[in-house]
Amino acid sequence: MKLLDELADVFLYGNDEEMSYVLNRRTGEVLLDAPEALTGEPEIDWDDEEVAVDLVMIPSVSSSEMYDVMINFAKKQPDSIKVHLINVLNGNKPFRFFKEKINELGIEKHWYEFEQNYAKSRMTEWLEEVTTIEDN
Repeated sequence: MKLLDELADVFLYGNDEEMSYVLNRRTGEVLLDAPEALTGEPEIDWDDEEVAVDLVMIPSVSSSEMYDVMINFAKKQPDSIKVHLINVLNGNKPFRFFKEKINELGIEKHWYEFEQNYAKSRMTEWLEEVTTIEDN
């Protein structure tokens, strides 16, 4: 899996209270930092400066940001689809009903491509930021 694809997946789906993902800027490797009880592997020792200097936490998409992404997707659809998506996004449980509506409308492939493209764009920007930090 390419690094950008892996980062996009972590950005979209890696949000968990017990686990986090980090990027080793030196090797380009994505690492899981979680309790040893969950993974069988030791947690990252953030107090070890030799190890921690190359590591940076990979961000996760917030619910408000993802809501905005869904709104932007809806706005790019034909009016007949847009009205349905905007209605569910303005109602109760917008995330759940949005997913149901895109499946019902048969546009889930378009949505997942849109979502992935957004995540890759955000991760490209983020990579440029953390690379610049490392170079300074």
